[in-house]
Amino acid sequence: MRKVRIEKLTKNMVLAKPIMHKGQVLLREGCQRIDKYKERLEEYGIMQVYIEDEISKDIEENKVISEELQNKCKEDIKEVIENITQDKVVDMAKLKAGIGSIIDRVLTNNNALVNLFSLKVVDEYIFQHSVNVAVISIMIGKELNYKKKRLIKLGLGAILHDVGKLVIPEEILKKPSSLTDEEYKIIKTHPGEGYKQFEGRFDISPVARIPILHHHEKVDGSGYPEGLKGKEIHEFGRVVAIAEVFDALTSDRYYRKAWSVKKAVDLIKEEAGKEFDEKIVEKFLSFISVYPNGEIVKLNDGSQAIIVEQTKDAYRPKVRIFKGEDGKELNNFKEVDLSLENSLEIV
Repeated sequence: MRKVRIEKLTKNMVLAKPIMHKGQVLLREGCQRIDKYKERLEEYGIMQVYIEDEISKDIEENKVISEELQNKCKEDIKEVIENITQDKVVDMAKLKAGIGSIIDRVLTNNNALVNLFSLKVVDEYIFQHSVNVAVISIMIGKELNYKKKRLIKLGLGAILHDVGKLVIPEEILKKPSSLTDEEYKIIKTHPGEGYKQFEGRFDISPVARIPILHHHEKVDGSGYPEGLKGKEIHEFGRVVAIAEVFDALTSDRYYRKAWSVKKAVDLIKEEAGKEFDEKIVEKFLSFISVYPNGEIVKLNDGSQAIIVEQTKDAYRPKVRIFKGEDGKELNNFKEVDLSLENSLEIV
């Protein structure tokens, strides 16, 4: 199984997982000729799908949480955001229970390297993004040796970090081109607006509200809304900042395509000590799968391969070579553990 961008779908690809949109099944597992649905999928904001083919046979994602739990948490945060918008009662207990379930999965996950890159629907970005940021933040918190009570506070703040975008006009959030200076000023108000939404509430800890306010602060002082530096930014804010940027970069947006995990990781490494806290970047890098299972890569000898399995070295996974140096498909695929094969590397 592997993920493919819809523009690269061909007639011989078979759907490996159902395609869902707002709780409804659009296409079922096993569907053939999915290339015929390219335009319709794009209309729904679905830019990638899981397919099954010869080169990806028996390859499985190494995910932290199940799709069922991810979808449940997505619906919970969606309900919270809609209730805030409509001035209805907000049930924080349900959201806390979801965060507790994520924490239980994270604490029992013994895999060294995990895939944090999941399929996302463009027009449901804010809800999926919120859940993904919570998962990544909790994983960083685990590496920082947080106890469960502290992880719940971190996870709650992480999943709520973007609630301030409720007050931002949709035409700005979904603008397909660069923002004007005035529009960017409006975007920069969302941390403060989100923080205000939970002032005076006793069902969310004051420390859990901090990531809402601090997730766009940068350790060099160039962030917003207050331009805080270094340890002036609460550690929760420094954690969520990394999780937020990673998930945003690896998501399709109205104004650009998703970055590869490798490209996003490289940027985060480059900004360690400037935009991001160096220690927390180090913790993030300790569990991230740089080349997720099922990703197509090119090797330094010109051959093409698919990632089969992770090794202890995030940059040297096990691969299945399916095209030779001449670009022709091999009759017999060759599997190579790059951590044991020094002459080959991903380029």
